[in-house]
Amino acid sequence: MVKLFYRILARLTGKNLQSTPKALVLDQLSEMRPLPMGMQEFEDWSDRIISGALMTADPLSLKFALAEMIMHMDPKEDHCNDGYFIKKLRKSAANQIAHAKMTEIRDRAKARLAEQEAKEKEVKPTLQVVSEGTGNAQVLADNTVQKA
Repeated sequence: MVKLFYRILARLTGKNLQSTPKALVLDQLSEMRPLPMGMQEFEDWSDRIISGALMTADPLSLKFALAEMIMHMDPKEDHCNDGYFIKKLRKSAANQIAHAKMTEIRDRAKARLAEQEAKEKEVKPTLQVVSEGTGNAQVLADNTVQKA
């Protein structure tokens, strides 16, 4: 009876109350709903998905991501549950963070490698004794030989 009351209230207002039972919210997330067919319908739908995903990113970028998800759905699908989009939106955010972290690690490794290569390229003067026949030879600091 209580679930029915909250379900009717959610249908009328388009939102759940904070006191809505968790079981009802889970039922709503798994309920198959038609995909939005109009601009206002998309706005209402995307606001519902974004609020359910509990994400703090820019709402326009989240709406763009949701529109992209709809575009990539199978052409035979015209109904889908909100839970699918919420999970996919959160996974996309996790992928974006993982990619940024991978890029950061790669850039650090490149910088470390470049630093090592620069150290190896530093000219370290070494002395090398070279004798040419009976003549005297002098080895200079830059490893060139000068006959005496």
